[in-house]
Amino acid sequence: MRVAEKYVNKELFSLFFFILSFLLLVVVGGRFLSYLEEASLGLLSSGTALVLIIFRIPEFIQVVAPFAIFFAVLLTCSRLYAESEMAIFQSAGIGAYGLAKWLSISIVSITLLVAYFSLALTPKMSSLMEKFLLDQRKTSNFEMITPGDFHTTKKGTYTIYSENVSSDGSSLKNIFVFEESNSGKDISLWAKFGEIGINDETGVRFLRLQDGVRYEGRPGSADYRILEFQSFVQKIDNPAIESEKLKLASTPTLDLNELSKGRAEFHWRMGLPIFCFVSGFLALGLSKTKPRQGRYAKVVPAAIFIFSYYLLLLFNHNAIVEDSMPSYLGLWLVHLLYVGLTIYFCYQVDKPSRV
Repeated sequence: MRVAEKYVNKELFSLFFFILSFLLLVVVGGRFLSYLEEASLGLLSSGTALVLIIFRIPEFIQVVAPFAIFFAVLLTCSRLYAESEMAIFQSAGIGAYGLAKWLSISIVSITLLVAYFSLALTPKMSSLMEKFLLDQRKTSNFEMITPGDFHTTKKGTYTIYSENVSSDGSSLKNIFVFEESNSGKDISLWAKFGEIGINDETGVRFLRLQDGVRYEGRPGSADYRILEFQSFVQKIDNPAIESEKLKLASTPTLDLNELSKGRAEFHWRMGLPIFCFVSGFLALGLSKTKPRQGRYAKVVPAAIFIFSYYLLLLFNHNAIVEDSMPSYLGLWLVHLLYVGLTIYFCYQVDKPSRV
């Protein structure tokens, strides 16, 4: 039976890596497009978007791996039924329990990988990403500004133009700045020279303009003002990308505090490997097909179970964050529900099929 065990696990791993690669391509591609959209609005540079994707790879893997192992087990076992190989195994005394022992090698290995990512690697990568963004906010100057082009940021409310940018990106010449205000008093600035400054204590960046004119208001209105200046300092906003969420995600698992968001994050990190483990054996129970049914007959019904499992975990997580559910319950009620379903469906595997 060792040959059959290796055969089943080889098939399972092949499907797992294929499905994992496909799901990662979808998730990473979607997130990368989102970052590129932020880059087009001036919130990020294209190089920064690529680095952020690299930092988030472990986070993406820990989420899609449970789905990959679920569908890999489902398709592997469904093939055994479709090609009557399962009937041979059962005649040799290998039922659901024996098949579960074979599959446990793959399922436990992937579960341990997800646990390492969820509890250790992903928080570490989030911490590195937080430091990277902080360094970017402190050191990035006008690298996204192309001489002679209008550069728009803050979702179209802030526009800056420079005739010339120094090689190191720290200074501009012949600058035009337009900022749209909610109060209706739009601000336009023109200056011969500008340079960026950084407060060493707070890390706040500011733009220092010299020898220019400031226009405030809208032309034709009674309160329109024109001000000439020799030196003008303007704070540069540093938009943080989900800064609060990133700070929580970068906190080591053992250091999560007693706040509701910290407790919810702790239960979520613990829940992902459990989700992966239960999903693998749930797929085994759902994979049984009737005679003459194809390999993919149970894909849609099984998908309903796995997605409902994940959505319930998200619902409980959000409920803990909002203090609408006791934190000590965590995600355990959902896990217990699907553990019960897994045991029930696996028990049904050894029962004769109804034609």
